[in-house]
Amino acid sequence: MTSATERTPIETQPQASIPGSSTLLIGPAGTGKTTAIPTFIAAGIETFVLITDPRGEESLIDAMELHNLPMDKLHWHYVAQASPSWATLQTMATTITSLSYKAVTEIKSGLNKQDYQQFFNMLAVCANFKCQRDGKEYGAIDSWGPNRAFAFDSMSGLNTMSMDMTIGSKPAAHQGEWGIAMNAEERFIKKCCSDLRCYFLLTAHLQRLVDELAGGMTLMVDALGTKLAPKIPKDFSDVVLAVKAGIEFTWSTAAINVDLKNRALPIADKLKPDFGQMVDKWKQRTAAAQTQGKE
Repeated sequence: MTSATERTPIETQPQASIPGSSTLLIGPAGTGKTTAIPTFIAAGIETFVLITDPRGEESLIDAMELHNLPMDKLHWHYVAQASPSWATLQTMATTITSLSYKAVTEIKSGLNKQDYQQFFNMLAVCANFKCQRDGKEYGAIDSWGPNRAFAFDSMSGLNTMSMDMTIGSKPAAHQGEWGIAMNAEERFIKKCCSDLRCYFLLTAHLQRLVDELAGGMTLMVDALGTKLAPKIPKDFSDVVLAVKAGIEFTWSTAAINVDLKNRALPIADKLKPDFGQMVDKWKQRTAAAQTQGKE
């Protein structure tokens, strides 16, 4: 009889490749976050972008044309943030003028939630990405491999959708509703960081928060609330700051008092804003993982 220490190892089928990296690209508006996305395509990666910012496809198309990249490798789907009806806005205005702040926050459920379904629409796109450029369906984003990249542009839209789903047109949220919206946002981001085997990019703006561990003020990702922001970076491979100085656009993983993280990139300022660096590092890791030991 075989003892516990003599058990035969169980052989499992290896994955075809290691997953593509996940990147959180943060920075103020106008620092080139969206225009850097097509550098995935320059590195040979078919790229899919879920846009939440109005007219976001304009920057993508301009960057594609500037670098003479093949448009058939770029796909996008725009999920607009809530555009409530005039009747819904009138209901909100009536609520504001007729109730005190305390009474508004104590309303037990959201208002007119049927007009705030954008979070559900966003999830439907992730479950089966339909490109608005070519009209084709490409399946669930978690079925893709590292020959593709999924970019979510940007977290500001995700913030709005998460809160809208929770409170609808209710003018103010109570503490419990903030917690619900933050939980929904965190679960979506964790799903993407944990389950996607393609490259994953999330773009986001910044907010200045107190660092409760190190003390002092730190620039962090602009997530819902102050408690969620410090929890977001740990799930990403790289957290990179987009910087604009005059007409020069760069990346940084070394900026002081900014919550950053690096794996594929070195710790440095003035890095080239190019996701090809992540692709090259993935190729290097894949080659290393597949290297057979010498006898």
